[in-house]
Amino acid sequence: MSTAFVWDIDPTIITLGPLQLRYYGILFGLTLLIGYWLFRKQLERYGYPEKIAESYLLWGVLGVIVGARLAHCFFYEPDYYLRNPAEIIKVWKGGIASHGATIGLFLTAIWFTRKHKMPFLKLGDGIVYAAAVGATLVRIGNFMNSEIVGRITDASWGMRFLRNPEDLPLARSAAIAANAACDLSSIDCLLPFWPVRYPSQLFEALGGLTVLALLLLTLALLKGKNRPGIFSGVFLSVYFTFRFFVEFFKEFQEEYRIGSLLTMGQWLSIPFICIGIWFIVRALRKDPEPRPDPIPAIADGPVKKKKK
Repeated sequence: MSTAFVWDIDPTIITLGPLQLRYYGILFGLTLLIGYWLFRKQLERYGYPEKIAESYLLWGVLGVIVGARLAHCFFYEPDYYLRNPAEIIKVWKGGIASHGATIGLFLTAIWFTRKHKMPFLKLGDGIVYAAAVGATLVRIGNFMNSEIVGRITDASWGMRFLRNPEDLPLARSAAIAANAACDLSSIDCLLPFWPVRYPSQLFEALGGLTVLALLLLTLALLKGKNRPGIFSGVFLSVYFTFRFFVEFFKEFQEEYRIGSLLTMGQWLSIPFICIGIWFIVRALRKDPEPRPDPIPAIADGPVKKKKK
């Protein structure tokens, strides 16, 4: 039997009648709290009041949910959802895609910045802080749910996800093929035959944490100067590079990948990497902006420094 680690954590912490408190829900809530705080702080560095951050919060959350769901439906399982469009709104069934969440954030940001007459990249530089927090905590939530698992491997550091429903029939088939002399309904019997998988959720969480650390390092290196777009560029180029390589370990999500060198997730990552590099180059070519003066709470936009 492989020495692979066995993961069998109940994703539900407590059940109160029809209500459940789950690890995923707690981590999603922390994503909103921590992400919003970092988002607001970055907008303040650009001279925008908290009211701007509050105004965008709802639209940003909607952009993430709608974009992530639609991207999963039409990039990964288009045939099924085109035949069953009513299933699209059932977000508790199926999956979501981080590429779609990013697209949703970009579209809502374009609309919001036009409405409030503010530079797109300044709002984007705040959004990516929240996105990095989400890329970390939401993937840990996926790990706690034993979902979005990695590919089957014989690596000694792989994991057996006992609560992944797709692995139960695989374990039974392997046990039958090996003529296992035990009760095939028993986990103890099936455990030696249970598929060992890469913990790809943790790889992605590490990517999100790395990006967040790089954003904070970039902030420190700027030493009080503002370079709009540089944070957006760091997030897009680094996170989606991580995402590209993690795809080599994740379970395939699209049926029509057969015959292609890359997965859908990898093809979708490439444009974001290129855009991120362009944002960084663009930000470094321009002269840095000084930090604006503190702004009154009632202001709608940044307060400019007075000329002396």
